Amino acid sequence: MAAIGVTRTKLSDQRVVVYGAGSAGLGITRQIRDAMVLMEETPVEEANKRFWLIDRYGLIKDSLGPSKIRVELREFTRPDDESDDVRNSDQVRLLDVVRQVKPTVLIGCSTHSGAFTEDVVREMAKGTERPIILPLSNPSRLVEVDPKDANDWTNGTALLATGSPFPPCKMPNGKEYVVAECNSKRPIALLFKRNLTPWYDHRCVDLPRYWVWSGRLPK
Repeated sequence: MAAIGVTRTKLSDQRVVVYGAGSAGLGITRQIRDAMVLMEETPVEEANKRFWLIDRYGLIKDSLGPSKIRVELREFTRPDDESDDVRNSDQVRLLDVVRQVKPTVLIGCSTHSGAFTEDVVREMAKGTERPIILPLSNPSRLVEVDPKDANDWTNGTALLATGSPFPPCKMPNGKEYVVAECNSKRPIALLFKRNLTPWYDHRCVDLPRYWVWSGRLPK
């Protein structure tokens, strides 16, 4: 069972922070958004509100203006009146977003090594019982967080997958589990069970029919 199955929640219930809003980050965002729309019949506008994208200017928000927000990112732009942090800061950084949003899913495709610091990971763990952390940058030297560290900082509660191979992590009870490896083009695979319904396979023509992740996530 993959991450959403473990948490026993719906995809449209997730609060997704995407760190790195380039072509990979945007593609991942759209893929998950489209799954919300097609699988759970969530209106597109509502599905868009489940995402917070961060690039070199910080959180993508209205006041950055057209010179700093690419056209293709505008449907995911956050309003400045969303919180005091957003309204009062020129650049809203990752830790601030995590504190405000309390994300259930944190995706990294920034090639910013170490961006998911201990403070960021521990703050995320305060807001959700099973944080889903996907540092997808590769090669491994550019990963946002070493899965071992994320596992330790969350006391083994994090559901992890990476874009590069990593050795198994050790759980608090001493058992090891294999860290799932996820191609950044198909992160949606990490959010669902492999035994999808025929309806999904038939209707979601733009989503992968065959998953590309390996390993398992701890229950």
